[in-house]
Amino acid sequence: MLFPALSGCVATSRELVDLRDDIYQLQLKLNEVQRNQADIASKMDSLSGSMNALNSELGDTRDRMSLLGQQLDDVEANFASRMNKLSEELSGSALKAAPPPSELYKLAYSDFSRGKFDLAMVGFKSYLEKYPQGGFADQAQYYIAESYYSLSEWASALQEFEQVETFYPKSSLMSSVRLRRALCLELLDRVEESKKVMESVIKDFPGTPEAHTAAEKLKTSKTHEK
Repeated sequence: MLFPALSGCVATSRELVDLRDDIYQLQLKLNEVQRNQADIASKMDSLSGSMNALNSELGDTRDRMSLLGQQLDDVEANFASRMNKLSEELSGSALKAAPPPSELYKLAYSDFSRGKFDLAMVGFKSYLEKYPQGGFADQAQYYIAESYYSLSEWASALQEFEQVETFYPKSSLMSSVRLRRALCLELLDRVEESKKVMESVIKDFPGTPEAHTAAEKLKTSKTHEK
């Protein structure tokens, strides 16, 4: 009668050994998965750091270009002022001097920042009339469009944003312009056109905040379709 009992004990011991082996193998696999996760997290952190550095560098470049544009505008204004003075001396008649380009732009932007969009548009349009090739020309055109957008005049805003793309295709504001165009189209119920423009934002300006926003908008619209 003892043999069956011993046989049962041997079987149970063997099962325990097998169970320990299984647990050990699972632990090894778990450790490997954790190492892979740590490696992926490290690579993602590195990529995120590189993107942040790139965005920071792009921002610095945009600031430097803006400053250079301001300096060029002021040089042009100073030259015009000197020519006016020379003409005044030669003709004996005083000529009315225009304000420096940077000052004209700053006044318009100040109105925009305070929500005086109608007044801001007058200032930005005045800047473009006087300095169509000025260093702030693309920004003046952009903020005319933004003023219409803020006033919920979507059709006018869309037209003005298209003007930025047409006349200032190398503007540093182009990713924002393209996204705004897509949003205007969406608000005008031109949904399919809006989606195509959103897709172009993701394709042409990868890694930008505008591309992220476009991707989220597309994801939401596809979710609603389902």
